[in-house]
Amino acid sequence: MNPPAPSNPTSAAPVTRVLGVKQLALIVVILGATVLLTSLTSDVTKVSEPGILLVNGKLHLPDTVGDWAAGPAEGLSEAERRILPADTDGIRRRYSRAGKGEITCSIVLSGRDVTSIHRPELCLPGQGWNIEWAQIETIRSPAAEGGGLKVMRMNAAHTVTMAGPNRPARAIFIYWFVGKDRVTPHHWQRIFWTTRDRVLRNRNHRWAYLLIAAPVRPEETAEALERANADAMQLLSGFVEQLYPVLRPPP
Repeated sequence: MNPPAPSNPTSAAPVTRVLGVKQLALIVVILGATVLLTSLTSDVTKVSEPGILLVNGKLHLPDTVGDWAAGPAEGLSEAERRILPADTDGIRRRYSRAGKGEITCSIVLSGRDVTSIHRPELCLPGQGWNIEWAQIETIRSPAAEGGGLKVMRMNAAHTVTMAGPNRPARAIFIYWFVGKDRVTPHHWQRIFWTTRDRVLRNRNHRWAYLLIAAPVRPEETAEALERANADAMQLLSGFVEQLYPVLRPPP
């Protein structure tokens, strides 16, 4: 026995539209996944120049940045080399100045393999850091497009064992990605550019990922901690303002 017809013939129209939207969304997801898979697995013959300064073909961080002096340069650790593609380059230096704390600066430069670069949101928790919140910040820099460099800022806490109860160590991390003539603090933006250029232009970007961190002095109250965070961010901003022009390749 057939079910009774609906009393209002137009009532079926919304269902049809909903099904159409869902089907369209599924098609978009499938196409997007196909393009992404193609971009990550296809053999790209053109590798773009890096958007960061190389010295003798290697990453470089200066001995001084303003009145900040650097310690010895370190490359990728053995653990990092085991998990990253062989053509990945990396450098890390710790900067300090009298009475003003220290700043750690790291750069990772990809080769042909796009898996060289990742977001710190993925690796910092594995090192014991709890990212409390994150937001985009703009650091004044005449060398950046529009006079401002957009970076991702993360306030993080790490519990370290000391003589007595555990105390949280705090730090502010900032990072951004640099490609050939392209700069972004957004992981999704980097992936979009990478996918588009690999598929449509047969070109692979040698992205550089910069991560810079400054410790936050311990404070007992929320108000004092807010001031300490502001001071650490100001320190980072001044450092990056001086470092960023030095890292740009010559035109």
